[in-house]
Amino acid sequence: MNAAAELESLHASDKRLVRTVDGLTDAQWREPSVLPGWSRAHVVAHLALNAEAMAAAFEGLAEGEIVPLYPSDEDRDGDIATLASADVPEIRERLFAATTRFQDAARGLPDEAWTGGVHRLPEGPVWPAATLPGTRRREVEIHHADLDAGYAPADWPADFVADLLTVVTHDRRYGDGEPFAVHAVDLGRTWDAGAPTPVVEGSGSDLGWWIVGRGSGAGLTSSSGTLPSLGAWRRAPAK
Repeated sequence: MNAAAELESLHASDKRLVRTVDGLTDAQWREPSVLPGWSRAHVVAHLALNAEAMAAAFEGLAEGEIVPLYPSDEDRDGDIATLASADVPEIRERLFAATTRFQDAARGLPDEAWTGGVHRLPEGPVWPAATLPGTRRREVEIHHADLDAGYAPADWPADFVADLLTVVTHDRRYGDGEPFAVHAVDLGRTWDAGAPTPVVEGSGSDLGWWIVGRGSGAGLTSSSGTLPSLGAWRRAPAK
């Protein structure tokens, strides 16, 4: 998928997220999300700040400058906590503005800049700029479901599920969990996460939710009788 098509898919994901966020009551913002220790406000704050960071990185690339997404992990976490404690209208507006800013920055990026790299932190890792629209879409779709506000993994588009499983099974090969494979019965596809067996089987969305570390693996079966240990999810080294 080329950058323009990926940005259109991201735009559709953004619109679904915005509808959900816009429908949250003030009380729902402060209620727990799926993520331990994070309220829904924390999830939305993270999504807003992530879009701002990626937009700033693209704006830097357009000017021939390296703008890391975050100064440090500590700064990232502190900024999320600070924004999550702000008034609801401020968090909401930061998200809405950030999604537009990201789209504008990406669509305004010169063709030659797409071959550049984006630093997550000043010291790295460095991600190819061309991967950022897909990365951002994964952030939006996964965290949209993390809100636990009526949008679930079963609502993920089929093309997103296939992309997610492709990326995460590749990443899982570099982690410290058990190797395995997954078979999405609804998509009719199998992905190798380090070994051809055991095979974990279920719907693509259920597999995706489990493989990103959510839930208990409900709805999944394994050819070994038990689900493999996943270990930490680490991004595969950039090539």
